[in-house]
Amino acid sequence: MILVDNYISKILYKDKDDSYSILTYIDIDEEVSLNFINEYINEFIKNNPILKKQFVEKDKLIFLDDIKLFKIEKYYTVKYTKQKNFDKKIHKNLNIEFDKNVKWKFLCYIDKKNKKTRLFFKIHHAYVDGYTLINMLLNDKNSNKNDIVKKFKRKTDFWRTIYYYLVGTIILIISNVKIITNTIFNLIGKTEKTKTKKEKTDYIICKPLNLEEIKIFSKKKDITVNDFLYSLMIKTDNLYTNKEKLISTCSSINVSGTKNTNNMCPIFNQISNSLDNNKLLKTVNSTFNNFKFSLFIPILAFIINNIVSYIDIFFLSIFYDNYTNNSDYIYSNIIGPSCKNISVKITNIHFLTTHKNKEIIYNIISNDNNINIICTFQKNVIKDKKKFEDCIYETYKNLINN
Repeated sequence: MILVDNYISKILYKDKDDSYSILTYIDIDEEVSLNFINEYINEFIKNNPILKKQFVEKDKLIFLDDIKLFKIEKYYTVKYTKQKNFDKKIHKNLNIEFDKNVKWKFLCYIDKKNKKTRLFFKIHHAYVDGYTLINMLLNDKNSNKNDIVKKFKRKTDFWRTIYYYLVGTIILIISNVKIITNTIFNLIGKTEKTKTKKEKTDYIICKPLNLEEIKIFSKKKDITVNDFLYSLMIKTDNLYTNKEKLISTCSSINVSGTKNTNNMCPIFNQISNSLDNNKLLKTVNSTFNNFKFSLFIPILAFIINNIVSYIDIFFLSIFYDNYTNNSDYIYSNIIGPSCKNISVKITNIHFLTTHKNKEIIYNIISNDNNINIICTFQKNVIKDKKKFEDCIYETYKNLINN
């Protein structure tokens, strides 16, 4: 057995209802053969031995242990259906519970007549973060391995560095101390999680946004694509609810490169949904610059590596549950890989995650010139799905024409 020392994996494992499990689906513009599928999955398992292990808890410690008599054929299914039915498979595969100790599953749907394939892969979030998962799925022998570290390489000029080191660090420490303090006060008197029936996860699949258009706009405004998409989420809330309020969000940032299979750390933020477009874009840009360039993340990484390990995982799990329970949105944005050198004709990539409480999750990934957004949420949290989706498009036009 291998001791799990990654606290993100431990917190996610402790969540027994499999919240934030990731369902990725990849569209392929050809009919893949059974031989290809068998070879691909066997190579996939060979390259990622963690998939042959299960999480086990012993003496309040969490381990990864080898599955006895592991048979790969138990973990993938191939079915034949028409392409028009591919999207109908999303809800079932997203909400189906893992029925084995290994919490992942491959499903492949093939349309023989139209020569189309969709590959679904669902996995418990305790195993991997989103970037690791995408890299695992697309790292075949003919692809260029994605250098995740380069994607998170951050730099700025000397004077701005000094500003972020001093001012940015202090701003984030103060804001996060307030958030943590409020969350702890909410926890006082609570000894266990409230157990309620887990509702199904519903979703909205948005039409793709134009990445190049967003890049041009972002460059003019001296912001990032990520700043724009986060602002889109905040402004959409205002348009949909028609209420001015302080939005609580949880997103993630890389803190350990590729050291672990889970390298992302949750970061918390609160922001008004009533700011005008320019003010909102500048505020969001400033906030994320503080996270990227200040000393806050190195300090946080030090605390995680040297202090958090001494805190009972039960308390950390309760804390995380309480904050997400009071969050309006979970924001996840992945820079998608290039699929030009993959051995099959991949045309699109999406991912979505199961909900935990009553938050709305923005699952975003780029693919070539598309920004693919899928919002997931507990059933009936968004009462009018059509209106919410239209608000996203209207907000996009409003921002991009700003």
